[in-house]
Amino acid sequence: MRLKDKVAIITAAGSGMGREGAILFAREGAKVAVVDIDPKGGEETVKTITENGGEAFFKQLDVTDLPNLKKLIEDTFNKYGRLDIIWNHAGIPGAGGFGTISEKEFDEAMDINTKSAFFGAQYFAETIKETSKGGSIIFTSSVSGVRGSPMSQLYSTCKGALGTLARSLAKLLGKYNIRVNVIAPGIAETPMRFQFLTRTPQDNYDDNLNMLLKQVALGKLVDPKDVAYAALFFASDESAFITGVTLPVDGGYVA
Repeated sequence: MRLKDKVAIITAAGSGMGREGAILFAREGAKVAVVDIDPKGGEETVKTITENGGEAFFKQLDVTDLPNLKKLIEDTFNKYGRLDIIWNHAGIPGAGGFGTISEKEFDEAMDINTKSAFFGAQYFAETIKETSKGGSIIFTSSVSGVRGSPMSQLYSTCKGALGTLARSLAKLLGKYNIRVNVIAPGIAETPMRFQFLTRTPQDNYDDNLNMLLKQVALGKLVDPKDVAYAALFFASDESAFITGVTLPVDGGYVA
């Protein structure tokens, strides 16, 4: 019960790493707001949680809808009388092929990957900073936001910004005991990996996967559960004196 009595919001919790995180957080005692644009996936996550004795509710939300993102955060706080954790996990691979990316594609990727996380953190901090004993903001970045990648110029731009944002917010929000940390996964064993590795018509999935795996010390894709456990650590009191950190969960790719 590492999150006993805590309340958490997790975006993109209808599948993959977000779903594993929501299930794990609930198993460890948290009440979880499961947020996703896909109602089927979100409801399935909640069903899994409740069938195993946990507490969760689903909110269908496009994270770029900032007024409703703010309302969700405020409503969750009012529902439970507290709010302890927000994991800003929503993201998309974005377009590839530097030189051909359109302004529309750029804005879409930035809005989902970066802007929603920025405002999610802002609304969370403004909601809890004067009325709680602290909290934990978690961002999902990527190894592509830590290390250069020839395949993901736009995605790297979006995700790289989150590390700098976390360090800045850690300095700003420390006086409220709000910690801000980042998880940087490698390519995970989720359906979205196909989109990550085939951004342009010239990309071959098998060739790109083999190229990446040769650089992973442990020689395999990231298990979504490994990312969920990293988020659990940042959400729990076990990381009470850790803030402004980017943690790769990548099997040694960055190394």
